[in-house]
Amino acid sequence: MTTLVDLSKPRGTMPGKSPSSLYVERAELTLALPDQRPLASLGLHPDPLQQLATALSGVRTEDGERADVVLDVLPVPERHLARRRRRLLAVARRRGPSAYGERLTGTLSTGGVMGSLTAAWNGGRTSGGSRGERLPRMTDVRDGVGKFEPSAGPVFAVQLLLRTQAGHPQAARTRMNQLLAVFAATSGENYLKPRRPRSQRAISSFDRRFTTGEFRPRRRQWMTVPELCGFLKPPTRSCTASSVVRSGGVVPPAPANLPVYTGQRDLVPLGAVTYPDGRERIGAARVQDLLFALVLGKSGHGKTEEALVQAIALAHNGYGVWFLDPHGEAWARAKPYLTHPHITSRLWEINLAEAEEDQLVVSWNPLSMERRKVSDVQKVVRAVTEGIAAAQDWGDHAPRARTILARAAQALALLNLKAVREGHPQAQATLFQIRTWLVDEEWREALLPYLPASARDYWEKTFPRIANEAVPTVTYAIDRLDTSPALQGFFGSPTSGYDVREAMDTSQVVFVCPSGSEADGLVACLLVHDLHRAGLSRQDTPREQRATFWAWIDELTALDASSKGFVAAICEQLRKYEVRLTGMTQMVLRLSAITRQALLQNRSLLATCAADHDEADFIVRRWNGQVSAETVTALPKYHYIMSLTLDGEPTSPFRVRGLPVEEVFAHYNNAAGVKALDAAIDTNLQRRRLGDILEALERLNDVVLAHHTRRRPAQGSASDPTSVVD
Repeated sequence: MTTLVDLSKPRGTMPGKSPSSLYVERAELTLALPDQRPLASLGLHPDPLQQLATALSGVRTEDGERADVVLDVLPVPERHLARRRRRLLAVARRRGPSAYGERLTGTLSTGGVMGSLTAAWNGGRTSGGSRGERLPRMTDVRDGVGKFEPSAGPVFAVQLLLRTQAGHPQAARTRMNQLLAVFAATSGENYLKPRRPRSQRAISSFDRRFTTGEFRPRRRQWMTVPELCGFLKPPTRSCTASSVVRSGGVVPPAPANLPVYTGQRDLVPLGAVTYPDGRERIGAARVQDLLFALVLGKSGHGKTEEALVQAIALAHNGYGVWFLDPHGEAWARAKPYLTHPHITSRLWEINLAEAEEDQLVVSWNPLSMERRKVSDVQKVVRAVTEGIAAAQDWGDHAPRARTILARAAQALALLNLKAVREGHPQAQATLFQIRTWLVDEEWREALLPYLPASARDYWEKTFPRIANEAVPTVTYAIDRLDTSPALQGFFGSPTSGYDVREAMDTSQVVFVCPSGSEADGLVACLLVHDLHRAGLSRQDTPREQRATFWAWIDELTALDASSKGFVAAICEQLRKYEVRLTGMTQMVLRLSAITRQALLQNRSLLATCAADHDEADFIVRRWNGQVSAETVTALPKYHYIMSLTLDGEPTSPFRVRGLPVEEVFAHYNNAAGVKALDAAIDTNLQRRRLGDILEALERLNDVVLAHHTRRRPAQGSASDPTSVVD
C-alpha cells in the first residue's frame, strides 16, 4: 500500500512557455547512516509543517513554478522487523562490549542471542543460565537494535522524493534548497542526505516513481512513527503560513436524521449540509420544531440571504410571511422569485422609501377602529402609546408625557369608533391628529362633548394644569413623522390598507421596508408592537384554525433599542397563537437583556456566521464547549454553525454553508413578471396616489370636526363636505 502526500500548490502552467522549456531539480532523501539510528522526533511546537508551508507559499504557480514533496510509506511486516532485530543483535554480539563496558553474553544452552534478548526483556532472568553469568542491561539491547525495539510501535519503509521546476535554473535550484532546508530540521542521531539523479536512467526512474507512486527507494530506510508523524499530520494552529487551507476548527457532524429539503411544505431550508455519507444536501428544520430563532454574525456574511431563502420557501408553500427589511435590499432580491399566481394575490409591500407624489402607496392608521369593538379601544391605545414611548425611550422618566399620549389616543380612538359605527370611516383621526388634539384647544373643545364623561374629565380638569410642560414631549414624535412625505402618506389616511391581523389570518406575504426616513426606529417600533397586538388578538380564533405566521426582523439591535420588551413579549407569548419569529443581528451583546434572554430561552434555532471574539465566546457557551470561539471567528463568508430543535430534542452544533436565493430557487426566477407583480400589489393593498393622501391629510382636521359637530368645514377645506355632514 502506498500513500501519496502532495503538499504542492495547485497545478499551473507558465503562459507562453511549454513544459519542455522549464528547468527541473530532483532529489531523493535517504538516511545517511544505518537506519536503526533515529532522526530527531519533531514535536508540535513549533509545527514541523510551518517551514514547509512557508517554502511552498513563495512558489509562483502563475509563472509555471512547482514544488512537490512526495512521501511514500509502506508498513513493515512484523516478521521482517523481528528478523531485522535478530540480525542487529547478532552484529552487536560480534562487536563485543557495549558502550557501558559489558558484552552481550549467551550460549546455545542459554538461548544464544535471543536468550540474551529475552533475559534483558524479562528482568535479567534466563532459562538455564548460571547465577554468576552477567546479563545485558536494557540500554545495551537498545544500543544494538536502535529505534527498532518492540516498544517503538509500527515501522514503515519510506521513499521521499523532492521535485521543483521553474522557468530559470536558478529559481528551480532555490526552491529545491528551500525544501532541503525544511528536512534538515530532522537531523538527530541520523540525518537525511539528498541524492540527485545524474544519469538519464536515474532521472527516468525518479520521474516514474514520482508520477506513478512506484515504491523503489534508492536504499532501504525504515522509519518509526515519531520520525514521520510531524509530516503526515494536518497543520496545527501553530502553522501560521498563509498557504495552508484551514479546516475551520472542530465542529460536530450534522445529525444523521436531519431532514433533506426538496420543497416539502413541512420543512424550512437551512443551507447546504454535509451528511454522514459525505454528500452535501440542503438540510432543513421541521416546521413543527421551529418556533423562535436567533441568527448572529458579521455584516455581509449572509444572515439576510438565509432568511430570504426561508421566507420564499414558506411563501411558496402557502404560509403567511412578515419580513421587516430596514434597507429594502432583501425585498428587491425577493421580488423576481415571488411573481407566481399563487403568491401575487396575497403579496403586500410596505415601502416607505418612495416619496414621489405620483407614487402609489399604502396607508396604515394605528388608531383605526374598523372591524373593532369597544373592548379593543384599550388595545389600540396601548399599542400606540407604548410604541411611541418606547421609540422615544421615555421609560419611567416621562410619566406625564406617557399619560397625556395615552389619554389623547383614547379620545381619538373613541371618536373613531363612533365614526365607524356611523358609517363614515373616512372621518377617523390619525396619529397626526394627536398633535392637533393637544395644541389646538378650540378643536379639542369642540369635540369633547362627543366623548364619554369619564374621558372628558381628564381634559377638563387635569390636562390644563400640566399642558405647557408635557405637551412638547408628546408632539415631538408626531413632528418627526411629519417631516417625511412617505410617512405622511403611510400614517396620514383615515382608512388602512395594511392590517397585520388580516395578514395573519389569510396567510399574506408582507415585506415591510421602512427605509428612507429619519423616523425609522419609530415606524419599526409601531409595526412590531402592532404585530404583538395582532398576535394576542387571535385569542378569538380556535387554535386549530390559526394559520401559522412567520416573522423575520433584520437589524434587530437597532429595533430593540426602540421597542424594549415587545420582541421579548412575542417570544414569550405568541407561540400558542401560531406566530413564529426569527431575529437577525450583528451583535447579540448589544441587545437589551430582556430581549436577549427571551430569544435564547425560547429559541428553536441558534446560528452564527463569523463574529468578533467577544461575541463568539458568548455564543459558544450556549454549546457547552463543543465549538471553540476561534472556530467561530474563522468561519468563511456565508458559512454558519447552528444548532436547532429536531424531533423535539436539541442537536449539537454543526456546519452549514449558506446558499444564495438564485441557487436554491432558480426555477422560480421570473424577472419579467415584476411589473405585473407591482400591479397586483396595488390591487391587494388598494394603494393610492401619495399626492392625493397628502392633500386629504391637509383637510382631515376639518373633516373630523365636521363629522362629529355637524358643522360644515370652512370654504375649500373639504372636497366633498356632504360626505361627512348629515
